[in-house]
Amino acid sequence: MQTLNDVEDKNILSEIFDNELIVFEDVQGSKIWVNWNGKEFTIKPKRLSNEPINLVDLAMQKFYNPAMNYFEKLDDRVKGLMPFKWWFCFEYFPDPQPANIEYSRLPKHGLVLTSINKNNRYDYSMEEIVEYARLFDVDHLPVIFQGKLSDDMKQGIEYFLNTSEDDLDYVFGEKNFAFFFYNMLNPSTDGSFLMDGEFQDNIEKLIFRVNDQDKSFEILNPLYKRVSQDNNTDFVEIYTLILLNFLTFCQGIDLDSMKLKGDSREEMYIYMMCKLFNMYVSDVKEDLLNFEFTLPEFWTQDKFKINKELISNKLTNEIIEESDKLEYYFKIVLSSFNKKRKKPLGIFTENTVKLFNGFVDRLDMLVDKELKMLRDVHLAQSGLVDFGSFIDFSVDVDSTGMAYPSVWDEIESSRDDKKKKKLIPTTKKKDGDM
Repeated sequence: MQTLNDVEDKNILSEIFDNELIVFEDVQGSKIWVNWNGKEFTIKPKRLSNEPINLVDLAMQKFYNPAMNYFEKLDDRVKGLMPFKWWFCFEYFPDPQPANIEYSRLPKHGLVLTSINKNNRYDYSMEEIVEYARLFDVDHLPVIFQGKLSDDMKQGIEYFLNTSEDDLDYVFGEKNFAFFFYNMLNPSTDGSFLMDGEFQDNIEKLIFRVNDQDKSFEILNPLYKRVSQDNNTDFVEIYTLILLNFLTFCQGIDLDSMKLKGDSREEMYIYMMCKLFNMYVSDVKEDLLNFEFTLPEFWTQDKFKINKELISNKLTNEIIEESDKLEYYFKIVLSSFNKKRKKPLGIFTENTVKLFNGFVDRLDMLVDKELKMLRDVHLAQSGLVDFGSFIDFSVDVDSTGMAYPSVWDEIESSRDDKKKKKLIPTTKKKDGDM
């Protein structure tokens, strides 16, 4: 995709001026990819290359609950019309501001269909997008204009592109970027997408797609403002200190004696982290409650709270219901020990990362051992031969790249080399602690 704001080549502008176009507003939700395989829906966050959302991802937050529930309840007639190898890309809205733009209302069922991937090939056909959006009973990508631009439209676009950012306030007056382009390209509209009778004042860009060609251009709004990220140094230090103290505590726990419950890798992982967290809190509960720090701003939103319906451990639920701090500690613990880390972060040194990854390996080995035992039991009960030594038995892996599911990934870029100070009381040491 090419940005037109800084383009001086007239030949590039002629590509959009001389061809049939579709112009649409860029929609900022939380991107998800959805596939129906004939038995169930699979949802991937952000990118098609990411791992599917699994039980751990759903347990650590309520963010994806509405989308999961909606797809699961779709009529069998609708599911029967879904090609098994297609992935449908949606902008997902758990609330009116899932990203950097706040909208006035939610799209239908919180979903906007934007594209389709057919057998690893992307298809942006608006006719097909509209057809499948109707089938899913959701909104589709908001088209502002379709056809060839008029001379007045071409002049208006050139006028905007040749106006400096400093002069845009004068050009827009009391209006804004969205009003300027909607009024020029589709003057019959009285508001932009998901806005009630008004034009979005913080739209990021418009997309110009050339019909029947794999070419797209964008015009950026120079006055667009991103929501500031809460990835400051104090937050990074607190996050890694919580992990380090929990990790230190767990060095004194005999993991091999821990009995696991569950029928899948995710269920066993959740069960294990609940047991460890309960022991940890019983040892240092008052220290944790007395630790002074500010909870991240995103944590105040219900969509990022623990999905307690998926936490079967009664004691864990009682603990996290007692205090927002304790629930926040549990969220960090639950979301962090299901994946290895590559880089130091906060107070984590390279040696700490090695220790952390070694603990993740221990947890994985325990789960693998329990899964093998379950499999052997099932084979014995069914009277089947164990072909495990002849085939490569694989299990599901954990998801990577969710909207806040992995706090580590979200804040890794905000590392600071300042000298770290002690911000949280050290857990009471046990034999074998670091």
